[in-house]
Amino acid sequence: MNKAYGRALQGLSKRSFGQAMVEFTLLISVLGMILLWALPELKGRLDKRYEAQQLLSLHLQQVPLREHAGLEHWQIDDYQREFNLEIGKEYQLTTAVSDDYAFAKGIRPLWKLLDWQEDFSLPLNTLHSAILQPKGDDSGHPPWLSYLRLSDGWAPRHLQDLIGRPQALTTSQYVKNLGFEHVQLLVSILPFAREFSPKQLRLGFVDADVVPSNALCEPRNHSNQGTC
Repeated sequence: MNKAYGRALQGLSKRSFGQAMVEFTLLISVLGMILLWALPELKGRLDKRYEAQQLLSLHLQQVPLREHAGLEHWQIDDYQREFNLEIGKEYQLTTAVSDDYAFAKGIRPLWKLLDWQEDFSLPLNTLHSAILQPKGDDSGHPPWLSYLRLSDGWAPRHLQDLIGRPQALTTSQYVKNLGFEHVQLLVSILPFAREFSPKQLRLGFVDADVVPSNALCEPRNHSNQGTC
C-alpha cells in the first residue's frame, strides 16, 4: 500500500511539474508579444517628447528677439518645417510672458516709485513660458510639456539705452523735462550768470564716451608716440 501511495504521489508531482512548465511557457510567450508591441510604442513616445523639448527650447530662445524686432512668433509647423521636428498636428503651442517670479515681486514696490521717470526701461515682465498641450484639452489637467525661461530684458539694445537709463535716474533730468532749460536761458542773459546757460550747466547729462583712466595712452619721454 505504501508503494502504491508513493507511485501515486510521484505521478502527481510529474503532472504538476509539466503543468507548471506549460504555464511558464505561455507566460513567456505573452510577455514577449507584449514587449514586441510595447517597445516600438515606447520608443515613439520618447522620441516625440524629446523633439517637443527641443522645440520648446528653440522657441523660448527666439521669443524675446522676435518680440523686440516686432515679428510674429513661430508656430509648430514652422519648427517642423525648418528643423525637422516631428511631434504631430494634435498639439498646440501657447506662449505667454509675465512678471510672476520672486525677484519681480520683491522689487515691484521700488519700481512703482520710479514710474514718474521717463525712459526708465527696465521691465519686470521677462518670464516667458511655452506650453504644449493637446488641441481642445480643457480638462484642467497639467499640460503635456511646459518650459519657462527668464530672459535678460535689461540688456541695452540701443546706444540710447546707455544714455537714457542713467538719465532717468537723475533728478536733474526730471527738472529738464519740466522745461527748466527756458529758465536757464533767461538767467544766463545776466553777465554774472553765464554759467547757468544750458550749454554750460547740462541737466541730466551722461557722457557715453567716457574712458577709464587706466585705458588712456601715456606719452613716452622724448617721443611723440605713446603706449596704451
